Order: sequence, then C-alpha cells, then structure tokens
Amino acid sequence: MAGAPVKDVTFPDNPATKTLLLEKHADYIVAFEKDKDDLEYCITEFLRVSGVYWGLTAMDLMGQLHRMNKAEVVEFVKSCQDPSGGFAPTEHHDPHLLYTLSAVQVLVLYDCVEVVDVEAVVTFVKGLQQPDGSFIGDKWGEVDTRFSFCSLACLALLVRRRSEENQLNQLINVAVRTNIHV
Repeated sequence: MAGAPVKDVTFPDNPATKTLLLEKHADYIVAFEKDKDDLEYCITEFLRVSGVYWGLTAMDLMGQLHRMNKAEVVEFVKSCQDPSGGFAPTEHHDPHLLYTLSAVQVLVLYDCVEVVDVEAVVTFVKGLQQPDGSFIGDKWGEVDTRFSFCSLACLALLVRRRSEENQLNQLINVAVRTNIHV
C-alpha cells in the first residue's frame, strides 16, 4: 500500500526504553574525552573543536558540566588558534569559520574568551567577508549561507562590548537578503 507508514522496528514494552538515562549519557561523554587512543576519537579529529562544543553543551544541559576538565578544554581550544586569528578543528589543521564559531562558543560557555586573541578572531572573521556581504568559510573560498550565520554568531558573541554596529548591520542585511532566520 503506497504511502502507508512502515514500522521496521518494534521496541519491547520496557521502562528502560522510555527513560532518558542522563547519567549514562554523561558517563559516555566523559569516557570519550579521556580515551584518546579509541578509534572513534582518532577518526573524529577533523571536527574535534566542534565535537568538544557539542559534548560540553550536552553536559551543561544535563547539569554535568562540572565533570569536564575546564583547564584541559581551554588549553586545547587555545592550541587550535591559528596565527590568522581563526581556529582549526585541532592542531596542525587549517582554520575555518565553522571551527572558529565552535571555539568561541566553548570559551563563552566557560566565560573565558579573554584567554585567546579576540581582536585576531574578529579580524579573521571580518576578513572572510566578500564584497557582496556574504562569507567564505576559509581561504579556499567556498561561499555558503552557513558562514553568514557563523560570522554573525561569532561577532555577536565577541563584539558585544564593542561598537561594531555597521559590521553587524551589514551581516543582518545579508541574513535578510539570503533568507537566514536569526
């Protein structure tokens, strides 16, 4: 019968399948961060700083952020900052706007953005803006609306104490023009 929903899996009527086991989720994230020789840890190197952000956010939402090693996380994020001001996913990789936003979000979560060169980050982000107002993600030049959002989020988090209204207004105009919902 066309259009009929297909049910390919049936779960037993078990309370364990209906309960969110937060402690188990938190334990997994803590263990993942500690076992640096694990295959999953190694093959996710290309997105490490974003993964750190996702893991920390999950831990914070579960009320378990205190279980993470803040000093180690902050040192790792600092090690990802490139001389250009942007952040790479991990050391020895190229900086990219996506990872720069993740790094900034980690530092904001821990309320310690001042541990990195904020001016260099702002310069990096601004340097990715194109004449039409759009943004590229890195030196290779891909333009994508995600990058407009990332730059807007990054600058909003970093320049909230600065008077960069013109830059933010230009970003908002790009968002409106490209139908980004912020």
